[in-house]
Amino acid sequence: MGENMSERLPIKDRLAKVLPILRWLPEYKGEWLRADLMAGMTLAAFTVPEAMAYAGLAGLPPQAGLYAAITAPLVYTVLGTSRQLAVGPTSAVSVLVASGLQLVGAESTGQYIAMASMTAILMGCFALLAYLLRLGFVVNFISESVLVGFSSGAALYIASTQVGKLFGIPGGEGEFFERIVHLARHLEDSNPWAIGMGLGGILLLLAGEHLARRVPWALILVFGSITVMTASDLGARGIHVVGEIPVGLPTPVFPHLAPSVIRSLLPTAFAAFVLAYIEGMSMARSYASGHRYRVDTNQELLALGFACLGAGVTRGYPVAGSFSRTALSDAAGSRTPLAGGFSALWVVLVLEFLTGFFARMPEPVLASVVIVAVRGLFKLDSLRCLHRLRRREFWTATAALTGVLFLGILAGVLVGVLLSLLLVIWRASQARMSILGRVPGRLQFSDIRDNPENITIPGLCILRFDEGIFYANAQSLREQVLKLVDHCSLPVRTVVVDLELTSDLDIPGVEMLEELHKDLQDRGIRLRLSRLQPSTRDLLDKSGVTETIGPQNIHSRTIGAVSSYLNEEATHLQENYDILPDLVKRMEAMVAGRADHTDGEDQDRLKAVGQKIGEIMDILKARSRS
Repeated sequence: MGENMSERLPIKDRLAKVLPILRWLPEYKGEWLRADLMAGMTLAAFTVPEAMAYAGLAGLPPQAGLYAAITAPLVYTVLGTSRQLAVGPTSAVSVLVASGLQLVGAESTGQYIAMASMTAILMGCFALLAYLLRLGFVVNFISESVLVGFSSGAALYIASTQVGKLFGIPGGEGEFFERIVHLARHLEDSNPWAIGMGLGGILLLLAGEHLARRVPWALILVFGSITVMTASDLGARGIHVVGEIPVGLPTPVFPHLAPSVIRSLLPTAFAAFVLAYIEGMSMARSYASGHRYRVDTNQELLALGFACLGAGVTRGYPVAGSFSRTALSDAAGSRTPLAGGFSALWVVLVLEFLTGFFARMPEPVLASVVIVAVRGLFKLDSLRCLHRLRRREFWTATAALTGVLFLGILAGVLVGVLLSLLLVIWRASQARMSILGRVPGRLQFSDIRDNPENITIPGLCILRFDEGIFYANAQSLREQVLKLVDHCSLPVRTVVVDLELTSDLDIPGVEMLEELHKDLQDRGIRLRLSRLQPSTRDLLDKSGVTETIGPQNIHSRTIGAVSSYLNEEATHLQENYDILPDLVKRMEAMVAGRADHTDGEDQDRLKAVGQKIGEIMDILKARSRS
């Protein structure tokens, strides 16, 4: 039906669903242009040093980061639905790419660059396949605690990759602890000039953030350090620089690799896709909520897919939404995705006219830019909050953090996804059940744990399954019911199960109800069901479980099941727990209300009925007093 409706939409509206720029560009206001231009310029000032530094994290030459910082934002401007999200090279994805490609191995620098570009193309294909399958909802299954742990672990891991450059110590490959051990063993080889330049850069960036957040301190630091390197002999003192950067824009080219190499890149591409989509959607939804608009989870898959394809065919590498640059874009006042497009155009100017200047950028300064940028990924406050409020969630986050440190970013992503899926499965298997009692003076039932004043009837246990009954939770529900009746302080004669909330019932769920009936029957306890939804009743009828339980034990209302219990099994309790007075009182109120809104003969008849009901009430009251 949804597809038929979309087919009836005008061509313009159908195009706008795929190209969101067609929705917001016609409504673009002139006063937004200055804000988007300034935000784009500010964003570019931060993007240039970060993109070059992150390319180094990925084991690529600096121009690869700049190439990715052009194509991806331009594509996202056309296809994206977030007004603030800044797409391009990111620290976590860069380290993941490096980890994956090192496992595959490259015969030359050229092949390594081609493998990185192919990884971006494969990542884009995964995103487009997910878009075609409408899998945007999957992001909802990634636990926030897992994201907190992964993000914090990634911050430490990425920082460990830069400490060597900061100290001027070469080498130090491997995972987090291997790098730390290598650093500790070679501290005597540290270069004091590199340490001074790197720590000075960190102090400048931190102080600048505190004093004036919108000032592009990273670019100021980069320009200043390049000027120092040009005017001094620090290069002769062991300070390494970025090196030559090709002038001009990349020419589109499809990387040529053997099929076996392409197959070996699939795990890295998939992990990068999962990480990039989770990162991007978590930020996009957060800023959309703050600015009161919505992002389309499926459309974001399309935007990410084409952004990665664009980066791949222009000699870039996998991209994602950047935490730091997205926050900067919002702080700089961006009004539409056009800010990202303007940022890309500023990067084009750098590639055309300033590559020679940036070639003299010192590596310790790049390391300081990365370390300061990723410190926001370490979610210390979130970890403390989880530890204080949700201890189980805290240990989940700790497991994700530990997975990144011990196994690396690539395996850490897979550990995070696996943990999220296990959490979903565990929560689904832990079925929720309420124990009901009758609200005093009313014909309604609610959970006695929240309302201890509710009325309970001896020998009668009224339960409500608070979710669907399916293969994952069926046996958990059965065990909860049997445990409850076995440990009840008074003998249970009848169990009433309210199934109003059970819209999802599968075959294992049906079999569980049949088993529960037999288990209770063996204990001399009767099972009654109430408030079945039509689909549930139909499945019970077709499977024969209705006959097994007995049609007389299936009730349209829970109050009907209670009434049947009092009339058939507990007549000695009728006087103390009689529901008839409340039922008659309710009818009296309904008739009086109807009479107030009618006139003429109908009103007279209703008043007569109300009078008869009043007489019945008097009889019931007199009987209760006697």
